Amino acid sequence: MRFAISFILIACGTAAAQLPDPFADPSDAKRFADIATVETSITPKAAKPGAVVTLSLTVTLKPTCHTYPVSFLGKGQIGKNTIVTPAGGPLIAVEAVEDPQKKYQTKPGEKPGETEIYYVDVVTWEWQAVVSPLAKAGPYALNFDKSRLLACNEHNCFTSNKSDIPVVAFEVLAGPAVSVPVNYQLAVDKALGGETPVAPPPPAPVEEKQGLKRKDAKPLAEYQADLDAVAASLVKSEASATTVSSSGLLGLLTAAIFWGYISLITPCVFPMIPITVSLFLKQSHHSTAGAVKYALVYCLTIVVVLGLAAVFLLGVFRELSVSPGMNLFLGLLLFVFALSLFGMYDIQLPGFLLRATEKRRAGGGMIGTIFGALAFSIVSFTCVAPFLGGFAGLAASGNYSRTELVLAGLTFAAAFASPFFVLALFPSLLKKLPRSGGWLDTVKAVMGFLELAAAFKFFRTAELRRPPVEYFTYDVVLGAWVVISLVCGLYLLGLFRLPHDDEKPNLPVPRLLFALLFLGFGCYLMPGLYKTADGRPQRPSGVAFAWVEAFLLPEPVEDLPWSADLKGTLESARASKKLVFVDFTGVTCTNCKYNETTIFPVASINESLRKYSLVQMYTDDVPAEFYRNPPPLAERKDEGSANLAFQDKCFGTQQLPLYVILQPLADGSVRVVNIYDEGKINNREAFAAFLAKPLKK
Repeated sequence: MRFAISFILIACGTAAAQLPDPFADPSDAKRFADIATVETSITPKAAKPGAVVTLSLTVTLKPTCHTYPVSFLGKGQIGKNTIVTPAGGPLIAVEAVEDPQKKYQTKPGEKPGETEIYYVDVVTWEWQAVVSPLAKAGPYALNFDKSRLLACNEHNCFTSNKSDIPVVAFEVLAGPAVSVPVNYQLAVDKALGGETPVAPPPPAPVEEKQGLKRKDAKPLAEYQADLDAVAASLVKSEASATTVSSSGLLGLLTAAIFWGYISLITPCVFPMIPITVSLFLKQSHHSTAGAVKYALVYCLTIVVVLGLAAVFLLGVFRELSVSPGMNLFLGLLLFVFALSLFGMYDIQLPGFLLRATEKRRAGGGMIGTIFGALAFSIVSFTCVAPFLGGFAGLAASGNYSRTELVLAGLTFAAAFASPFFVLALFPSLLKKLPRSGGWLDTVKAVMGFLELAAAFKFFRTAELRRPPVEYFTYDVVLGAWVVISLVCGLYLLGLFRLPHDDEKPNLPVPRLLFALLFLGFGCYLMPGLYKTADGRPQRPSGVAFAWVEAFLLPEPVEDLPWSADLKGTLESARASKKLVFVDFTGVTCTNCKYNETTIFPVASINESLRKYSLVQMYTDDVPAEFYRNPPPLAERKDEGSANLAFQDKCFGTQQLPLYVILQPLADGSVRVVNIYDEGKINNREAFAAFLAKPLKK
C-alpha cells in the first residue's frame, strides 16, 4: 500500500513529499534541500550569438539517499527527473538531456527487468545549447524553473522547488553572430521560425580558437599522486641545476626607502616632526651631544617598533593576500580610513595606550625618550599602516629570502625615522620645513581618494577568492578608479570643498598640476571600459594601463590553449615529442596578470609559446573553466595548494610567476630544460630568448 501511494504522488508531481510514513524516524528530512544539493554551471560563461555552450547540473546526495534518471530505464523504476534548458533567455535547446554513462544502482533482490534504477552520491547531467543568433548583448540570469528533481531517503521522496536549483549567470557578447554548427541549424531555425540571420563564414580554424584544454576532476589523493609521480621523474639539467635566486634586492630596498619617506608626509606624522625635535633640544638643555644621544635613542626605538611590524607583515603577507576574509577586512579598513581623511570623523586609538605611554614619557630621561618614541609610533601607525601594507604587497612576491625581507623592513623603518636624527643634528633646518596648514588638508583628501581606490582592489580580490564574481567585476572596479581619479582632479581644482578645508582664493601651481594629472589619468583609463568589435576590452597603450590592468586582475582571455593537467600534458607531449612550458600562476597574482596580458601577446613570444604544450599551475585555486564538470571551490583550492607544494618541492621557491620548460623523455623521466627566474618580465628580449633557445635544438 505504501509503495502504491508513493508511485501516485511522484507520477503526478503535485506534492513535495509522500504521505508520512508511520514507521519513519521523526528526524527524517522534510524537504528536498535536507538530503540533496544542486550545482549548475555554463561553459563558457560569455559567448557571442550563435555559439554553442555547455550546461551542467550536478546533484549531490547525502548517504543512503538517491535520485533518478531523466528517463525511465527500468520496468521497476517509479520516478524520473525533469531537466530542461532555461527558457525565456538567450539559449535555444538543441539536444535532449541524456543520463550520464555510469553504473546505475539497483535494489538488491529484484529481478532483471523489474529493478528500480537510481543514482547515489553524486550525479552530473551535461548537455549543449546554442546562444540565439537574435540575442541582445548583455548579462542574463538563467533559471531552471521548468526543471524538477527528485531526491529520496529510505522513507520519503521530495521534489525540488525553484530555490533549490541555483541561477546561472551568463553574458552575451557584443558583435556579429557566429555560424551555428550544421548539426544544430535545424533546431535553431525551428525555434526562431526561420529567422536565423546569415552569419559570415567562419574563419579558418586556428589554435587560438581552441581555448582552454579541459580536464576531468580527480579526488585530491589521486591528483596528489600524479604530482608526486611527476616530481619523482624530474631530472635537472645543467642550465637548471641552481634553484631560483632572489633578484632585485636593490630595488626592494629602494622601494622600502621610498615608502618610508612617503609615510612622513601623512597628516598623522608631518606636524609632529618639528614638535618632537624641539623636545629633544629642550630635554638636553641645548647640548648638541645630548640632543644627538636622545635623538639616536628616539630613532632606534621607532626603527625597532615599525621594523618589527614591517618584518611581521612581510613574513605573513603572502598568506594574508590570498585570504578572502583578510582582503575584505583590508578593503573595509581602507574605506573607513578614507572617510576619516575626507573629514567625516576622526579615528583615535584606544586611550589607555596613549595614557600609558604619555605617563612614562612625561618622566623624562632615557626612559621618557623611549616611551615618547613608542607613543609617537602608536599615533602615527594609523597613517603609516596603509603605506606599510602597500610596500608589503610589493615585497611579498616570493622572490626574496627571509633575511632580505628583514633587511627591507628595517630599511623602511630607518627611512621613516631618519629625519628626526638629521634635524636633531641641524636644528636650523626646522625653519626650512613647510608649516602645517591647508596644504596638509589637501594631502589628507588626496590620500583619502587613493585609499578609496585601494579598497575597491581589495574587494575585488576577496570576491575572486569566493566566486562567483558578481559585484566587484573588473569593469566595475576600473570604472570606480576612473570616477575617483576624475573627482580627485575636480577637488584639486577647487570645484568643491570637504569639511576640513578652508576657503582658498587662489589655486597654487603644484595643486593645479596634480589636478591635471588626476584628470588626465582618469581620461586615459576610460577607454578600457569599452569593448572592441569582437567583445574584448580595449587596452590603451602604455605601461601605466598595463600596470593598472594587472593590479585590478582582469578576466582571463583564452588566447592560448592552456591545460591544467600537468601529468596528462607531459604524456601527450612525450608522444608528440614536444616541450612543455609550465606557468606557475595565481588568480590574484598581479605580476602574473601583467605578463599574461602584456608580454605573452607580443608576436615573437606568442609564436614561440604556441610551439610548446602549455600548462598553467594555479597555486591558489584552479579556475572552474579548466574542468569539464567543475568541482566545488574547496576542492579547487586543495588542488591549488598541492600545486604550490609541488612548486616548492621541485624548484625550491614559491615565487609567482615562475616559468619552467620541461622535456618528457622516452624512458619516462622528465628533464628540466630551464627555469626563468624573473617574476615580472622586464626584459622581453631575455624572455623571448628563453623560449626560443630550447626550440632550436
